[in-house]
Amino acid sequence: MFQFLQRIGLLFFVGASIAGFWYAGARSLKSEGDKIEVSWLIPVNDMKNSYENLAATFRKDHPEIDLRLIWVPGNQYQTKFKTLAAAGDAPDVFYTGDVWVAYMLPFLRDMTYYFERDHKEIDLDDFFPEVISAMQHKGKFYFLAVHINVSMLYYNKTLFDKADVSYPTPEWTWDDFYNAGSTISQLSEDGGEIWGSDISTSWWGEWLIYVRQAGGRMFNEDMTQCLLNTPEAIQGVQFYYDKVADGISPRPGYGPITRFASGRMGLVYGGHTTFWRIYNRAEGLDWDVALLPTGPVRRDGGEIAVGAFAVTKDCRNPDAAWELVKHLASKEGVAAEVRAGGLPSRRSVAEDLMLGPDRLNERPNSIEYAFEQMKYSMTIPRSPDYIEIAIEVIQPEIDRMLQGELTPEQACLRATEAANRFIETLGQTR
Repeated sequence: MFQFLQRIGLLFFVGASIAGFWYAGARSLKSEGDKIEVSWLIPVNDMKNSYENLAATFRKDHPEIDLRLIWVPGNQYQTKFKTLAAAGDAPDVFYTGDVWVAYMLPFLRDMTYYFERDHKEIDLDDFFPEVISAMQHKGKFYFLAVHINVSMLYYNKTLFDKADVSYPTPEWTWDDFYNAGSTISQLSEDGGEIWGSDISTSWWGEWLIYVRQAGGRMFNEDMTQCLLNTPEAIQGVQFYYDKVADGISPRPGYGPITRFASGRMGLVYGGHTTFWRIYNRAEGLDWDVALLPTGPVRRDGGEIAVGAFAVTKDCRNPDAAWELVKHLASKEGVAAEVRAGGLPSRRSVAEDLMLGPDRLNERPNSIEYAFEQMKYSMTIPRSPDYIEIAIEVIQPEIDRMLQGELTPEQACLRATEAANRFIETLGQTR
């Protein structure tokens, strides 16, 4: 499954426990006695205890609201949400993010009024500017963010030392990355297979960065045309392919099962913060992060995404539901996300828990780069068709390229033709 959709966008699907229970029976949103009923659809994952604590403090602070918790196995979250929505029984508050904003727009309530009314209370200025931008769609606010996922460069310090390669710096370019990976891959001769770099396959998470940094794009602004057939886009895909062709990265299906966490890979280009806990649990893995290298045209191109809470469009008690969303995205709520392994959406929480002397984790040591990287990050195209086209239409051609069946140019041309055919016949953007 494609990596980025971990905790966000398929945050619903990855790493979630099957524990928990289904909310029994359909219900309608209504007031019971003097209390206003608000329901919250919650994925059962590593945040379960934190969510229970947040629910308890909310109930204490808002005795007038009857908060109903609907627990759903994380890997079934989206399916359950759509089932409830189709039955006219959608929950009032649910977990979402900018990855899904266009896809979920029919279910999202425009919360701009509440943002403007309560901007001082929610301390909107405490959110990173890139997060504020990601929370908006066409100038309107639809959700309140609690954590961030940002693409970065990861490196194995042990392998760098063994290969006598200097650690990555903000001045690194594609050439520096390629040369370091090539040198580290030669360590395999010392016994055991060593790879210079991991490679993200089956989704857009890595190759799209190269396309962007080479000056290309996947789609035009309104996503009515695929642009992967441009020289710039092809150059980016070529660099992605060369990693495999030159033996720096393994072909799909090869390499260590635990990948970078195995300690046998020197670099990850575009790795996400959701893996930090995995890396910190890997015995003997001495790792750190750096800014993504600069491409032939630009440094910008790594992905940024936010995990957030939203109110459903047909919610009958939006004022009460908004109170819950504010509580979940408060400093207390965001801090709970950080303690579970997330990157905070709020500056104050970042300063208290990640950048100060009492920081939570020893690694990554250069954590300040995570917040610096946001300045060079970009969101994915916002269209209800994007995920389907990127994964089901374009990605198969990229995968065939990595298997040696197509050249990068052929893969880009075929992907462009197929994507444009989809947009013209089935696309919702026209």
